[in-house]
Amino acid sequence: MALPGGTVLLPLLALALARQEPALTKAQEDALSPGQSVSFDDSGHDQQQATVNSPAPCGLLEERLQKVIKQLQELGAMVADLKEQNTDLQTRVKQLESCECRRPPCTWQGQEWPQGAHWEPDACTSCICIEGVVQCSPIRDVTHCLGCSHGGQAYSNGETFSPDACTSCHCLEGKVTCSQSLCSWRPCLDTRRCCPSCEPEPEGNIICPVDQKVGEIWYPEPCISCICKDGTVQCMEASCPELSCLESYTPQGQCCPICRPGCEYEGQHHEEGAVFPSSSNPCLTCTCLRSLVRCVPIQCPPSPCPNPVSRPGHCCPSCQVCVLNGQEFAEGVQWEPEGQPCTTCSCQQGVPVCGTVPCPPPPCQHPTQSPGACCPGCESCTYQGLIYANGQNFTDPSHPCHVCHCEDGTVLCSPLTCPPTTCGRPQKGPGQCCPRCPDCLLEDQVFVDGESFPHPRDPCQGCQCQGGWVHCQPRACPGALCAHPLPGSCCKSKCNGCDFGGKEYPNGADFPHPTDRCRVCHCINGNVQCLTQRCPPLPCPEPFLPLGACCPQCPVPPADCLVPGMPPAHHQEHFSPPGDPCHRCLCLNGSASCQRLPCPPTFCTHPLQGDCCPSCDGCLYDGRELPNGEQFTSSMSPCQVCLCWEGSVTCEPKSCAPAQCPFPARGSCCPVCDGCEYLGESYLSGQEFPEPEKPCNRCTCIGGFVSCDRTPCDQPSCSHPLTLPGHCCPTCEGCFYNGITAAPGETFPDPTDPTCSYCICQAGSVQCLKKPCPPALCSHPTPGPCSCPSCQNCSLEGHEYQNGQEFEGPKGSCEQCYCQAGNVYCERVPCPSLPCVLQVTEAGTCCPRCRGCLSPDGEHPEGSSWTPQNAPCSSCMCHQGIITCAHIRCVSSCAHPHQGSTDCCPLCDDCIHEGQTYKPGESFQPGSDPCEICTCEVSPEGTPRLWCYRKHCPSLVGCPPSQLLPPDPQNCCPTCAQALSNCTVGLQGRELTPPDPCYTCQCQDLTWLCIHRFCPQLGCPPAEHYIDSGTCCPTCRAPSPSCSYKGHMVPSGEHWVVDECTSCSCEAGTVRCQSQHCSLVTCDPEEAPVLDPGSCCPRCLPRPASCLAFGDPHYRTFDGRLLHFQGACSYVLTKDCHRGDFSIHVTNDDRGRRGVAWTKEVAVLLGDTVVRLLPDRAVTVDGRPVSLPFLKEPLLYVELRGGTVLLHAHLGLKVLWNGQSQVEVTLPGSYRGRTCGLCGNFNGFPQDELQGPSGLLLPSEAAFGNSWQIPEGPGLSRPCAPGREVDPCREAGYRARREANARCAMLKSSGFQHCHKVVPPEPFFAACVYDLCACGTGTSADACLCDVLEAYATRCRQAGITPIWRGPTLCAMGCPLDRGFIFDECGPPCPRTCYNRHVPLGELDTHCIRPCVPGCRCPAGLVEHEAHCISPESCPHVLLTMDPKPTPGGHLQSKT
Repeated sequence: MALPGGTVLLPLLALALARQEPALTKAQEDALSPGQSVSFDDSGHDQQQATVNSPAPCGLLEERLQKVIKQLQELGAMVADLKEQNTDLQTRVKQLESCECRRPPCTWQGQEWPQGAHWEPDACTSCICIEGVVQCSPIRDVTHCLGCSHGGQAYSNGETFSPDACTSCHCLEGKVTCSQSLCSWRPCLDTRRCCPSCEPEPEGNIICPVDQKVGEIWYPEPCISCICKDGTVQCMEASCPELSCLESYTPQGQCCPICRPGCEYEGQHHEEGAVFPSSSNPCLTCTCLRSLVRCVPIQCPPSPCPNPVSRPGHCCPSCQVCVLNGQEFAEGVQWEPEGQPCTTCSCQQGVPVCGTVPCPPPPCQHPTQSPGACCPGCESCTYQGLIYANGQNFTDPSHPCHVCHCEDGTVLCSPLTCPPTTCGRPQKGPGQCCPRCPDCLLEDQVFVDGESFPHPRDPCQGCQCQGGWVHCQPRACPGALCAHPLPGSCCKSKCNGCDFGGKEYPNGADFPHPTDRCRVCHCINGNVQCLTQRCPPLPCPEPFLPLGACCPQCPVPPADCLVPGMPPAHHQEHFSPPGDPCHRCLCLNGSASCQRLPCPPTFCTHPLQGDCCPSCDGCLYDGRELPNGEQFTSSMSPCQVCLCWEGSVTCEPKSCAPAQCPFPARGSCCPVCDGCEYLGESYLSGQEFPEPEKPCNRCTCIGGFVSCDRTPCDQPSCSHPLTLPGHCCPTCEGCFYNGITAAPGETFPDPTDPTCSYCICQAGSVQCLKKPCPPALCSHPTPGPCSCPSCQNCSLEGHEYQNGQEFEGPKGSCEQCYCQAGNVYCERVPCPSLPCVLQVTEAGTCCPRCRGCLSPDGEHPEGSSWTPQNAPCSSCMCHQGIITCAHIRCVSSCAHPHQGSTDCCPLCDDCIHEGQTYKPGESFQPGSDPCEICTCEVSPEGTPRLWCYRKHCPSLVGCPPSQLLPPDPQNCCPTCAQALSNCTVGLQGRELTPPDPCYTCQCQDLTWLCIHRFCPQLGCPPAEHYIDSGTCCPTCRAPSPSCSYKGHMVPSGEHWVVDECTSCSCEAGTVRCQSQHCSLVTCDPEEAPVLDPGSCCPRCLPRPASCLAFGDPHYRTFDGRLLHFQGACSYVLTKDCHRGDFSIHVTNDDRGRRGVAWTKEVAVLLGDTVVRLLPDRAVTVDGRPVSLPFLKEPLLYVELRGGTVLLHAHLGLKVLWNGQSQVEVTLPGSYRGRTCGLCGNFNGFPQDELQGPSGLLLPSEAAFGNSWQIPEGPGLSRPCAPGREVDPCREAGYRARREANARCAMLKSSGFQHCHKVVPPEPFFAACVYDLCACGTGTSADACLCDVLEAYATRCRQAGITPIWRGPTLCAMGCPLDRGFIFDECGPPCPRTCYNRHVPLGELDTHCIRPCVPGCRCPAGLVEHEAHCISPESCPHVLLTMDPKPTPGGHLQSKT
């Protein structure tokens, strides 16, 4: 039984048994038999000795054993807890040992001093910081600081004392100055006093000096004045102002001393007004004013870090130390975070600033990210996820018929070079790379294309298979070596006989000439020689010539020759002996002479052995006789085919069809693709082997194809591993950094900055640090060599200034500054006083100016009036910063006025009123009403005319009713007893109602813009009009009929919204619609217009970027990288990782297919609100289904445009969902670098998109996607499947890949060709092939193809190009033609309807900044009304008006 605790339990076992010992009661001991005993040995083990026949008390022992085991388990648990506590304590001890003991600093006059720091607040005082307490004492070693000695007494510096009643002395810097007291002037003296005193005189007698009168003032001395008053002469010294300087003197002829100009300080003379640093304490700035030196600590700039520290030799506390991941770094130091080799950090003013190491674009197309390297390099090639060595040839994994070559980081692929074909229509079968000619069929035998063979039934014919056809012809016969050869089996070339005169003769035969009986022919080796018959000499004297004979004969014939086995041979007859045809005999008069026949020469290599001579009419090969034309397999080499022809055997290799793989193995005769032959070595299919020339590469043979890649290595735990010689994988036993190899612990100059930085190798990781800089003795140093602070110039707000240079202070500070020895001294610029009440300070200026009123068409001075450009019959005025605009109210002043089409009011033909003539430009009051004004003007024809109107009053915004002052009889308008409300920044966009209910005021551009309300025309008679108290416009008293809107009856008075800019109401049975007017929005080049939810008019935000998820699914990130991840769970698509403004989640579904997925739903989280975008364009908000459009001010607005759901959020966030699998998220540039999730980090670098929630780069797209998995959303009926690395095309096979390539070629067709230059189609083509392999065949494949095509079309539309690519059978979208709709690939997002048809097209497009989407629209000239396309003339009666006021943003008020 295994117990916890290990060896620790050995002593515990003895302890447990010892604790169990008392459990043996007396009864139990008695129960033991006499043969048993219980004893304890030295180790504490219970040893039981029993005899063979003694029974054991099993029950008692088992109970004891169970108790012991239980106690052991409890003790083991206690030991485990102690181990865990011990580990925790050890960790804490290590942390404490690494801590630095910091003692509390001291604060003195607003400045912080570190422990042990010394400073001198003045020339005679020295202070020190001890344990957070400031202790100051006088300086003892300076003479003038020791005080003074006078009359045997010691006095401190600055002390005033009186040695006697008449003397006052002062100790200053070791010197004593004394002065006598002044006394009243009396003629008598009292020797007991220092001053003369007077005795009382008889009453009435006043004694004054001679020639002085009572009350007269005289000057006995230049600086003493005396007066005789009440019998007493009172004298006093001239009153002098108290001097604040240490050194003074009295100029000649003056009574009062003055300060000596300039200052003496620390042994140096300084001019009056000079500002200089203290030489004894550089942290003090001193000023010489009226001979007195005042020194104060220098003003330190605010520290950007939370805990600045003071350093010796530095005046101001600085952010000396940065803390990151528990490690401290000095100010200005640069380093690489551990485990993040591609990140560099620096300590800037106490704040660690980290960023990605910028990588230059590699000079190759397929760079490789080597382990430990920050940037990809071109030493090898990474192609389709595999790494290939430089110079390596390999087969394209996705295109088996392409051969690729890695050359300096760039992969060049070309189709496999196929052998030329000889046929007109070569064929390429499944799985074949090269076309080949078809095989041939002859006499039920199959022959390979190009094969030569004898005819199966006629060996004398040679045949060849070409392009499926067999071409046969007689074989060429060799020339015979004789003149009359005998015919052989195929050729006439046998010279062992003769063919002459149509007859065949054996070799050596004599025969008569066929036409000349007297000539005898002889056959020798196929040649015939015919000679005239030679007549032998006759022994008889009188021969005779028989009739028909050629030679004369003797009367008696010669004797015949007798030959055994044959008839006798006649005289001169040739014959062959029986059984010996190789000899030829001649009978001459009974005697026979024989000789062997000669054999003709044979030029064949394998002749047959004939009866007498070799014959080429066949072949003798390997002991076999073969007829001419026979083809057979060589017994010497089974891969050779031999042919017997005219006695010679020729052998050649068998014809082999071209191999369909680049590295075929050697078959029995022909190369086959069931193995590989690579660099002279043979390998089995599926076998892995080291690459012969590169031992660190592993190759794999699969069906004649060889692919090689680097041997996989475990990822080292260090950031800069080193690959040792003779090893394939990197190790942490050294460092390799920017081409430098370093041993563990070795320190070396930073190769990127050898002058200012150094690096150290520690356990395979290189950490580079900046060399420490000397402290700066100024407050605003500039970067010097190695970025160390330098006091030669000054740095402020990111700008550098030369020493002595004067410049403007920071923006908005309104200060004038100058640079002196690295310190910046600033003084505020004084502003002149203004006579006006309303003042404005322009952006970028320091002083205010008097302001009038700001309107969209410019600024207007106080008290001015003008006519708005877009409302010629309106008038605006500026009064105390408030613009009041209203329509002109006309007044008739003549009996027969007339009004033209462009006139605002009726006009009178002359300028005469009640007999008085007025000149052009003059105005007058026609009656007693001071609000009526008439003006004489000149008509375009040059004649005077008069028009009268009612004056409108300025709006009194913010005036309470109790402060309203009614106008007097001479004035028209009321006034306010207090100041009116100011339109401030905090009120921007707010609306207020002034005392006059007919005006609505809005705060715009720091000006109240008050517009007179437009009262609609009523449908009831004027007698039924009435105006409620506190309202402006009249209404009808009688009930008004209802209105019809979209097939529903709407009661009178009801309001509803058509879109963001158009609202309608039912008034007296008439639909009245009003559209809001937006001023033209012009955004900077780095901005784009954005609509807030419920707003009509756009505003500018930093230019956005979009992330697109489509297909199976593929994610195109904000930074443009295309990722493939097929997890079927819920994931974070993107979110604000800094402030948590929003979060967007996606839930994927595999649709029943293993290893793939599609987006099923989207969840948008905005604060506490959750919006779910579901399949088929259903939408829920906080769990409740909603109908579109839906508004939740000011958070979000959801609408349906075409077949796309659009969500607008107040953050500038926009989400598009097509209801199936495609979702697009658009964010403004203000979120750059703040996002995380599957859409990436939006930092402009696509290389670092694979960052998980921890911020670390993950090795694969599957690992990256799975890291962003979140708990499942509702509606999933089964457990989800995490993503994995899959290749659906490999699983589907080559035929599926080929079909996918063919269908996806639509992306590169003419329908998209205009978009190829701005949006490369290659990433979408790869995604398309991937999806079609995963979707299979049928309708699902069609849907997958359309998903990718629509995603690419979306990117094209965003780039400003609208491709025309759909067809009747390709992703067609149906529109209700019976209702007049047509399909538009880029339909208007804001269609024209009966309720906005009065809005100009340009303005409708201006405020409709949504993206165009494919959908159904009405043709040009028609408007949409209740889901039909009708002509504008067919629209129901609707009163359409435009809101005259230009507003930067309007809001929806209600929604039904």
